[in-house]
Amino acid sequence: MSFSFLPNAVLVLCLGSLVQLAAISWRRHVARDAILCVIVLLAALASIMMPTFLIMTGTTPLFAPDTWASFSGALIILSVLAIVLMSRHGAISADPSVNSEYFLLLTLGTLGAVAMTGAVHFVSFFLGLETLSLSLLGLIAFRNQRLDAGEAAMKYLLLSGVASAAMVFGFALIYAETGALRFAAPDLSHAPEPIIGVMGVILILTGMFFKLSAVPFHLWLADVLEGTSVPVAALVAVTSKIALFAAMLRYFSSVNLYVPSAQVNEILIVAVLSMLGGNLMAVVQTDLRRLLAGSSIAHVGYLLVAFLSPGPFGVASAAFYLAAYAISTLGVFAIMNGVLPQGTDIREWHGLFRRKPAAALAMSVMLISLAGIPPAVGFFAKFYVAAAGVSAHQTLLLLVLILSSTIGLFYYLRLILIMLTPAPADRETRAELTAPTPVNAALITVLACATILLGICPSTLVQRSQGLVVAPPLPVAAPAQLP
Repeated sequence: MSFSFLPNAVLVLCLGSLVQLAAISWRRHVARDAILCVIVLLAALASIMMPTFLIMTGTTPLFAPDTWASFSGALIILSVLAIVLMSRHGAISADPSVNSEYFLLLTLGTLGAVAMTGAVHFVSFFLGLETLSLSLLGLIAFRNQRLDAGEAAMKYLLLSGVASAAMVFGFALIYAETGALRFAAPDLSHAPEPIIGVMGVILILTGMFFKLSAVPFHLWLADVLEGTSVPVAALVAVTSKIALFAAMLRYFSSVNLYVPSAQVNEILIVAVLSMLGGNLMAVVQTDLRRLLAGSSIAHVGYLLVAFLSPGPFGVASAAFYLAAYAISTLGVFAIMNGVLPQGTDIREWHGLFRRKPAAALAMSVMLISLAGIPPAVGFFAKFYVAAAGVSAHQTLLLLVLILSSTIGLFYYLRLILIMLTPAPADRETRAELTAPTPVNAALITVLACATILLGICPSTLVQRSQGLVVAPPLPVAAPAQLP
């Protein structure tokens, strides 16, 4: 007899999405639906802190009640709350395509992301993944008055489908080898045909790297961020990355990553390519969203350094880095949405310190955090990851991290320099600045203060991250007898 577990947040988000759907069916009212979305997210966040119950069943458990799932789930919900606050400006005035279904899709996407963080079974993981992916597809295409939104949605649909198919094929190979559907990398040391299991793990990794947009599976990200709205771009760049990385860390939690193997070598190569490729891609960009796409890819590479550094700092440094990345990246998108929602060309940001000094100062704080410059939280996060790499003797990864971070300094500081200098005299037109709404201004202020305060006093977040535990894979019954 085994015990089954349903996360409180998953249950609250399921019920909340049904309430939102019923409210939309009764009468459409965008402001009401936005407030209802915030209430559901706050209830889900509060439910994470409450005790959960184990139910005795005769089936394989679908979720694990551990602190890693709680931390990553709370980080996802907080990120989506920030995205909802960004979306209010467009929802009630500028963008008529943002209507009630937009907030329902945000709730459903959050449901899928939170379910992925605690999944310990292929079925629960895949249901969460597809719930998130289909919600993102609808949100990416929401700007239906723009052709590039449809193009971005089509690219995401095709490549996301390929990634999902690769993972399902990997699930099938692992089930054929082990007879189990646990969401955990299998021990193939005594397998009769280990090559089948190895191929299954590699296919699952490939699908995850597609979803994470790690190099060389990254080509879709820049087009998607450029084609969709600013809040949805933030959702793709932040929330989906947290969910996928949390699930990936859980999948390999029982694997000794110090021992060379096919999957460890693949992760190592992807980490190196992502750190270098993401930064080199961002250096040549003149579009701010495409620049942020390259930055996001590079940060996936930095996270993989922590992933490949098991030990006292591995999980803790990854958790801290996820939080720092989420705060800084959400801050950049919040400033874009509040000040220059249409100003994607970095030349439009010339002279922002003169035109909007408070917004320019907040933008600079976020950029120095992403670059890893003190006193912002990004500096300590990158230092924490480097300490994890040192403890695990990952010399190659540390050298690449230093080199790629140096490259990253160029385009982050270049954008700050552009904001400091006035526009060239021969540039007659520039994007019109907008005044952030009070809600958006408050969000920017909170994120900027969090970036500085957590960089100066990181002890609270460090203590929280050091207490995180990924539950070991649960035992299963005897494997099925396959013909």
